[in-house]
Amino acid sequence: MIRTDKTLEIKGRLSNRAETIAKNTLASLTSGQVLTVVTTDRSAKLKLSPLCQALGCVLIGIREEGGTFYVQIQR
Repeated sequence: MIRTDKTLEIKGRLSNRAETIAKNTLASLTSGQVLTVVTTDRSAKLKLSPLCQALGCVLIGIREEGGTFYVQIQR
């Protein structure tokens, strides 16, 4: 994992709400900043990848630790 400028913990949130929160958080970042989304949603990659494309962001990577997923996105 690379450096993180902001961490968004959305464990246990409804998946559609989590996407909205991530979208709003990404909009508040400046170009080049990195957001780490911490979630327990197994479908995070499927949901956040299209969001990244739509916003012009880069999905840096996803890792899992004990059922928790860490998704890094660069604005």
